Amino acid sequence: MADSIMIIGAGVAGINCALNAAKYGTKVYLVDDTASIGGMMARLDKTFPTNDCSICIEAPQMYEVDNHPNIEILTNTELRKVNAANGGFKVRLVKKAKFVDEEKCTGCGECMKACPVTVAHEMDGKVGGTRKLIYMPFPQAVPNVAVIDPDCRSGKMREKGACVGGCVVDCSQCRECPIALCVLACKKEGKDAVRLWQGSKNIDLEVRSIVVASGITDAKPPKGLHGYEVYDNVITYTQFERLMNAGGPTGGQIIRPSDKKHAHKIGWIQCAGRGLDHGVPYCSKVCCMVATKQTIITKEHDPSVETIVYYNDLKAYGKGFWGFYRKAKENGVRYVKARPYDVFEDPETKNLTVRYEDLETGELRKDEVELLVLSTGLLPSERNQRLAKVLKIELDKLGYFKEKDPLMAPLETEVKGIYVCGGATGPIDISESVVQATAASMKAILNRGNEGAME
Repeated sequence: MADSIMIIGAGVAGINCALNAAKYGTKVYLVDDTASIGGMMARLDKTFPTNDCSICIEAPQMYEVDNHPNIEILTNTELRKVNAANGGFKVRLVKKAKFVDEEKCTGCGECMKACPVTVAHEMDGKVGGTRKLIYMPFPQAVPNVAVIDPDCRSGKMREKGACVGGCVVDCSQCRECPIALCVLACKKEGKDAVRLWQGSKNIDLEVRSIVVASGITDAKPPKGLHGYEVYDNVITYTQFERLMNAGGPTGGQIIRPSDKKHAHKIGWIQCAGRGLDHGVPYCSKVCCMVATKQTIITKEHDPSVETIVYYNDLKAYGKGFWGFYRKAKENGVRYVKARPYDVFEDPETKNLTVRYEDLETGELRKDEVELLVLSTGLLPSERNQRLAKVLKIELDKLGYFKEKDPLMAPLETEVKGIYVCGGATGPIDISESVVQATAASMKAILNRGNEGAME
C-alpha cells in the first residue's frame, strides 16, 4: 500500500508512533526483529519519577496496537532491502520462522510444560531466570504466541536433552513428528500449532515513509569491572530491575545470586566503566534517576535495607527529577560523591568491600555491602549498523542515527521520507521517547513523496 508507513522497532517509541499514525487513518507496518513488541520498557519494573508500573502503562498500548485495524505487526522480522520507488519505498522484509503457527497458537503454555530442557534466560540468567526451548518472551507478550529456540530446531541442544535429539530426519523434510513433546502436547490441546518444519519467508511492501525506532540497549560490563563475573553478587542495573520486578525470576524478591538470601545493604556504582577504554564514553542521562528509582523501591520493599549510591555528577534534568532525588534522600538513601577503585569479596560471607575516594573530602574510605549494582549506561542498538547500511542513512560517531539538522529538521535524516525517534537518536528516557515518536509519526504521514531519494 503506497499510502502506508513502516516503523522499524516496536519498543515504546515504535508503539506510540504506530498508534498516533494509525489514528489519522494511515496503514502502519510495525516491524521488530524480536518475537514480541514492547522493547526494553516491557522488562522494567517501574518508571521514574512517578514509580508507576511499567508494564501496566505499556501493556494496554501493546493490546491496542495488536487490535488496531490500521496496524499490522510483523515480529521476528528483519529489514533486508529498501529502494526508492513511486515517491516512496519498496521494501523487502524477511520474517524468520518461529516454528509455531501464529494463527493457531493460543499461548496456553502446555508445550512449555512438556519441554524437557531448561536453559538460562538471556536477560535474567544472572539473577536466576530460566526458560524452556519453547517459550513465551514474557507473560504479556504481543503477539501472545510461543516461539521455539532455533538451536533446538537445528539439533544443537541434543546434548542438553532435547527430545528431538535422537531423530536423524531434517525437520524441513518431515510433516508428522512423533517425537517432539511440544508437538504432542499441542495436538493434545487440539491446536496443532507447532511447526518444526516452518521456514523463513520474504515479505515485499511499498510504503510512503519509514520511521526508525530501533531503541537502545544496556552496556554490558567487561569481566572484572568492579568484580563483575568474578563475584556472584555483582550485577548490572538492568539485572537488578528484573530482581525487583514482580514478574521477574524472583517474583520481586531482592535476593542475592550467591545464596538467594535477602540483601540488607546494597550499593550502586554510577558511571561504571565510564572513561575507561572499554566503557561508555558519554553520560547516558537516565542512570542517576534509574538508581534513584531502584533505591526508593528497595526501601518500599523493606525500609530497613541500607542503600548507598556512589556517584560522580548527579543528572536530574527532567520534570520532577530533583524532587525524586530529594525523596530518596528523605527515605534514607545515602549518596556519596565518590570514585570507587577496588572491590573485593569475603569468601565466607560473599559480602563485597568497596574501596573508594570520597571526592568531597579527598579521603580513602571503604564500605561493605551484600549486593553491588553497576550502572553501566546505554548503548545504541546492535541493529543500527545494519539498518544504516540498508537505509543508506548516516550514524554519528557514537553509533546513533544522525539527524539532518537537530534544530531546523529534527528527527529527519538525509534521505527524504526516512525519520528517526526514541533511542535511535541517542540515550533517552520513556517520556522523551513518546514525545519524539508522536512528532516522527506526524512527519511520516505528512511526507509528500521522496523523488530522488536514496540515489
